[in-house]
Amino acid sequence: MKNAAYPLMQLAQMIDGELVGDGGITITGASNLEEAQTGHISYVTGPEVLPRGEESGASALIVSPAACTVNKPTIVTEDPRLAFSKVLEIFAPERRLPIGVHGSAQLGRGVHLGRRVAVGAGAFVGDNTIVGDDTIIHPLAYVGHEVTIGEGSEIHPHVYLGDRVVIGRRVLIHAGTAIGSDGFGFLQTGTGHHKIPQIGTVVVEDDVEIGANATVDRATVAVTRIGRGTKIDDCVHIAHNVVIGEHCLLCGQVGVSGSVVLGNGVVLAGQVGVSDHVTIADGIIVGGGAAVIGNLTQPGVYAGSPARRHQEHYRAQAGQKKIPDLRRRVRELERRLAELEDETEA
Repeated sequence: MKNAAYPLMQLAQMIDGELVGDGGITITGASNLEEAQTGHISYVTGPEVLPRGEESGASALIVSPAACTVNKPTIVTEDPRLAFSKVLEIFAPERRLPIGVHGSAQLGRGVHLGRRVAVGAGAFVGDNTIVGDDTIIHPLAYVGHEVTIGEGSEIHPHVYLGDRVVIGRRVLIHAGTAIGSDGFGFLQTGTGHHKIPQIGTVVVEDDVEIGANATVDRATVAVTRIGRGTKIDDCVHIAHNVVIGEHCLLCGQVGVSGSVVLGNGVVLAGQVGVSDHVTIADGIIVGGGAAVIGNLTQPGVYAGSPARRHQEHYRAQAGQKKIPDLRRRVRELERRLAELEDETEA
């Protein structure tokens, strides 16, 4: 919001925090500690960061009860990071498309639009598609035939939603993502690769967020499913027939092969690769760059290629550093053994 300004007392009320100090100072923006200037508010997560906050250029700080200071006016809250995110929303509210269908958008036959829906310029919505209340379809998005989109969802520009895809409530899909494109299914024959029709669908449950340029393939005959509350980063690929549980986190450039099953609360760090038909149990964390080639059934943190318990992985890595020295020692022992054998024969 251009030229927005709020008294600190008002900000404290807006984010449900406790004001300590001068509530009349004017806050004109939010910033991190390194870039904070006069009029800005920033936050510190705990007592160890407090000195940096006190030395910063910020006019006020959001702090936890354990990190109070008398050097600057503060807003005290149990979760400074969450409170700061609310401040960011106040100073930079998301611009919303005007309600209604833009004149250049194209709606198919039998489309049902809920209340307060916005469809942007150049967007396409296919036949018999249902769009829930308060949903935003940004310019140049493609929503196929017989798609269902739940209330409060947002489809960004250049998103592709294939036919019969089901999107839940309050789902956010970022630019360039494709949901419901064909799964990668081919039969090898004597004359080449024969394409297997992909006639299933994708179901994205409530409160999912999918980043930019991600891909979620439709199932061959059943459902590729993204569980409630799951968050998927940019450039992630989800293959056909995959089932992802609730509240999972998939970081950038993760690749999940066909028919994989992820339990609830699974975390796949950046560039993790998962082989087909693998199951990963609830709550497992897989470290960045790992290759999961078999089922992971025991809770814990895994790393490496192939993925194994991170303690085991790091012990193996430490052992690898000793290999050159061990090879030298083995060669020396072989030389000495050969000398002893020669002496014995003599």
